[in-house]
Amino acid sequence: MLRTTERDAFESMRFLECNPEIAAAAPQGDLVISVEAFHRRYRILEEGRAPKEVIDTRSLVEHLHKRVFFLSFRHGALPGVLHAASLRRNGRRVLIAGGKGAGKTSLALRLVGAGYALEGDEHVFLQNGGVIARPRGCRVKEPSLMLLPELAAVIRSAPVYQDVRGWRLFNVAPTLIGGSWRIEQGGVDCLIVLHANHGGYSSIRRLSPSVAAQAVMSDLRMQAGDRGSTVAAIATLVTRAKTFDLSLGDYEGAVRCIDRALDD
Repeated sequence: MLRTTERDAFESMRFLECNPEIAAAAPQGDLVISVEAFHRRYRILEEGRAPKEVIDTRSLVEHLHKRVFFLSFRHGALPGVLHAASLRRNGRRVLIAGGKGAGKTSLALRLVGAGYALEGDEHVFLQNGGVIARPRGCRVKEPSLMLLPELAAVIRSAPVYQDVRGWRLFNVAPTLIGGSWRIEQGGVDCLIVLHANHGGYSSIRRLSPSVAAQAVMSDLRMQAGDRGSTVAAIATLVTRAKTFDLSLGDYEGAVRCIDRALDD
């Protein structure tokens, strides 16, 4: 829980807002991180840790973002974290794995418009032979709005962060664009490895489980000394799920490809 009475700090911290329904046991007790003004700076207070001072609201958001991720990784990642979007449709789950710039978030938001329920667009924890999405709003870069013209006005109303280069990044909850937002642990029915094909058509092909496992291993984070259990978790995932490679060109074609893959 983040708290502050400073208006500028509050408006900046809204970029970290995240309030999904989570079908999992709640952690014992709330961790409270407080922010207060201190000598024309901001001081961050957290029980059991030395106070941290930052010079401005940008530094404040960057620090809190890293801290929240560290805490979620420490408490949730057993045995590892996969860089992937997680969506469900008719009780079935599809993971879309891909590196930065592949179009994962824009595609996930398009899938919400096609009737999919979005759990998260960034990370999933590997758990009990399945996954659970890390709670976090979708991060949409301002240049990506041209790919989502029907959603651009709504997205611009979301909390925003502006980095040192002047780039604006929006924190978009699935509920803001008319979707539901419920996160639950469960198996994966379809794993799609995403590659960008800017300006072209979308196409999909089957991948063998071993090739799919190799493709996603580079996007894994794991606890120190936990490589064996992480590799075992990925092996279980790709064995149980159908695995595909999606070349992402046009979004309408990509949605049709994913529909077919999930229903096959």
